[in-house]
Amino acid sequence: MSSPVPAAAEHPADVRDDALYEQYLRACDMTYRGTVDMFVLKAAYELGLFGHLAEQPQSVEALATATGSRLNRLVKFTDMLVEMELLTRDAEGRLALTPFARQFFLPPNPANENLTMEPFVRYAVTIMERYHLHLAKVIRGEMDFTALTPWPPRTREDSAFYEEIHRSNNHFVRNLLVEEADLEGVTHLLDVGGGNGDIAIALAKRFPSIERITLVNLPSALEIVRDNVAAHGLSDRIVPVALDMYRDPYPACDAVLFARILYPFNAQVCAMLLGKAQAALPSGGRVIVADMLLRDERGLANYDYLAHFLTSVGVDPAMMTFKRQDEYFDVFGQLGFVDARKVARHGHVLYQARKG
Repeated sequence: MSSPVPAAAEHPADVRDDALYEQYLRACDMTYRGTVDMFVLKAAYELGLFGHLAEQPQSVEALATATGSRLNRLVKFTDMLVEMELLTRDAEGRLALTPFARQFFLPPNPANENLTMEPFVRYAVTIMERYHLHLAKVIRGEMDFTALTPWPPRTREDSAFYEEIHRSNNHFVRNLLVEEADLEGVTHLLDVGGGNGDIAIALAKRFPSIERITLVNLPSALEIVRDNVAAHGLSDRIVPVALDMYRDPYPACDAVLFARILYPFNAQVCAMLLGKAQAALPSGGRVIVADMLLRDERGLANYDYLAHFLTSVGVDPAMMTFKRQDEYFDVFGQLGFVDARKVARHGHVLYQARKG
């Protein structure tokens, strides 16, 4: 009886090549894909392609007329969009948006308002020419970052610009809070830096015991919050107030929420703000911190955060940093919070603790 033939061991060169190939793919993502993705989106936005296809499929000839494009060049460009799975062709050869493009690259609408990249693309196509393409000059100190819209915002229109960007990807953090926040029995929640009110609205609906949510924002954003809250019939429970979250004392409450507010700050700034929350809470009061993960559950870098961090390179001084996420547990302990715990999901992490 013959002995089985042993499987050939993998050659060391093959192992090295496999690892090298994985690195090569990452390098391709950074060079080829990064270039193609952003500049294709920029051109599609400036041509208005996604808007022209929002209602119904169209022939490439009709699109060329609508966008003022040279037909042969638009044919090649839309071929790329098909390969990138942004467009598809129907049985008659007409071009249509894929579900992916409809979700992420149409302007905010009831179907996508909490998960779309369109507001950021709209911002990026302008700021990249004014800032990102000159980053070496920025680093040398020859240029600074200048916001397209004043910061802090002075008018409702200024605030609307920032609030639209911030609300356009709050889907996952909002769901994490609705599913995991320890707010049973809370009657007064303080929402620090609560944006346009989307998260407060979701929490008010999830926890009927909450009689009042005091939402802290800048003066220029208060009417935006009031209008959003009124549209959901919650004006009697969600009250926006103008308060300097760094300097002013926080009003007494049962729980304090920092939703995507503390993530860019170092441990010292976080301790200062959490200390203000601690002073506002009774014994047993709750503090909740919802942060973006700087690296997600797969270990991948958070490019949402990196995109914001990149603008801070051109600002002196800039408070943004890369802190160790578990530093919150150290800060909670220093401030006398107990029962600290966390849960992470979909690129976000939720920290919760109680005042001892």
